[in-house]
Amino acid sequence: MKFFVWIDEILAKIMILLIKIYQKTLSPDKWIFSPIFRGKICSHEPHCSEYSAQVFKRYGFISWFPKMIERVFNCKWSNEKIYDPVYYKVVFFSWAPIWVPFLKELQKDKRFDVVGVVTMPDAPSGRGMEIKPNIIKKTATELWISGVQTPNSIRLDSAKYGLEAKNFFDWLKSKDVDFLVVIAYGKIMPKEILDLAHFGAINVHGSILPKYRGASPLQSAFLDWQKESGITIMKMDENMDTGNMIDVLKFPLKFDWTVEDLIDSVMTKWPKFLNDTLVHYAKWLLGEVKQDDLKATYCKKFEKQDGEIDPFGDDLDLIYKKYRWFFMWPKIYFVLNWKRVLIESMKLYEKTFAENRGKVLIEGKFLNPCVVDIVFKPEWKKGMDWISFKAWYLK
Repeated sequence: MKFFVWIDEILAKIMILLIKIYQKTLSPDKWIFSPIFRGKICSHEPHCSEYSAQVFKRYGFISWFPKMIERVFNCKWSNEKIYDPVYYKVVFFSWAPIWVPFLKELQKDKRFDVVGVVTMPDAPSGRGMEIKPNIIKKTATELWISGVQTPNSIRLDSAKYGLEAKNFFDWLKSKDVDFLVVIAYGKIMPKEILDLAHFGAINVHGSILPKYRGASPLQSAFLDWQKESGITIMKMDENMDTGNMIDVLKFPLKFDWTVEDLIDSVMTKWPKFLNDTLVHYAKWLLGEVKQDDLKATYCKKFEKQDGEIDPFGDDLDLIYKKYRWFFMWPKIYFVLNWKRVLIESMKLYEKTFAENRGKVLIEGKFLNPCVVDIVFKPEWKKGMDWISFKAWYLK
């Protein structure tokens, strides 16, 4: 294996040397007709020979030689310059744990260079309310990303943090980035910042837009019994989730999936999709599609009390929707004898669900026949099955 790596490096160095010789001798910028052709032969920036040298230096010879050939054969004679870098400089905006794999995937992908990470300021957490950095900042530090910013405000017109916002803006502008990748950052992006990147600010939204614009798109798909979900990669504008769509990844929502299963899928399958979409967009292989605002739906930011149910009065349809939606937090719960009881897990027969969905979960001392397995966790107690719960709490 090391031998092949060594050969790859040697071939890359040879190609770089040949390219340098060409640039100083036969290049249109150097030969006898250079006054006529200088700056007019290659429409790309950087031009093809320099692009090829950078490709071999960054990626090696064997796997990226076809990329050089593709670029050269697609070169056009034009005065109009086409920006087409060897790799893309990215600043990543986020704060939530679910998006950590996206940052890691960008960092390890040689097609990108993460030159900065922007996240929320350190905040108190835990029982001792100790000031701690969030998971995105921790991850950026572990990945040796030096440019980590945690501004209190990114709005230049902020009365309280205007100077801090101006310093942040100047820092971001100095990075001369190709993409701003924004995923659940938590702050509205002003136009001055959206316009800084060569290819714009790109957002990853957890729904098939224009459905579920807003704060909780992943969860809302369960509450509405959607048969499929997905993510939308979109070009950001000044409004919330209204930008033009670039690409959509769709997949079915299985009957027994909860939001945890959906998030597991997000963290394992979607990061590579984002990276490929960014490259295809920058290479003009993907365009933009305007959203149909007339079909837009909105979702709210949910609160802990939204997980409350009545197992003796609510039908199973509502309870199971909420169970899938609130599975990770705060979990669905009900109050019995002035104590809160969580439903930690439940499994249903999909085949008999349709005929039982209109019935309540618990009727007297009988559990809905559609329920295969269920675990209750009364306040301050361990989880228990239906038989134990019925014996202790439904006397």
